[in-house]
Amino acid sequence: MSLPAVDSQPTLFGSIASVARDLFAEDDRYRLFARKVWPVLAGTRAELEKCYCSDNGRPGIEPVVLLAGTIHLKK
Repeated sequence: MSLPAVDSQPTLFGSIASVARDLFAEDDRYRLFARKVWPVLAGTRAELEKCYCSDNGRPGIEPVVLLAGTIHLKK
């Protein structure tokens, strides 16, 4: 499975970031996760990239998203 390309450009109408700040309180766990945990996980992408084959198979699911989902769902 190959590593999918990073798309950091949000779509004009598909980005929730512009409205999310109004959805959650400053101390809400979702906001804290986005502010504190997500940047650390995103920084691990280069290490996670080593687990993917660069020229074989279909693009996999973004590994940072999978890692974030695993951590965030765990209580």
